[in-house]
Amino acid sequence: MSAAPTQITFFEFLTPLVASGLKTITIRDISESHYQPGSQVEVFTLETHIKVCDIMILAVEPLAFADINEFHATQESLPLAELKLLIQKVYPNQPTLFMISFKLVAA
Repeated sequence: MSAAPTQITFFEFLTPLVASGLKTITIRDISESHYQPGSQVEVFTLETHIKVCDIMILAVEPLAFADINEFHATQESLPLAELKLLIQKVYPNQPTLFMISFKLVAA
């Protein structure tokens, strides 16, 4: 088994939500589902690879695209329609995704 990832990237427009603790989940495909609960991970911007903060992975759970709802939108700090569009754009035709729950680690 490969080592758990120690970094994660987010679109730059989402990093303030992560750094403020407002965004507490991320929805990824299987290629990005190998985070280990209890591990501390460095957060970087996707576009510029600038370190933003550290997070603690709480859980990694399978999530069907069809099951994404207002709860996930609230946790993602995005409107539901925008969240679904973003996920479809990043992970087209992926019926099975993974919800990674995390919390901000105090600096």
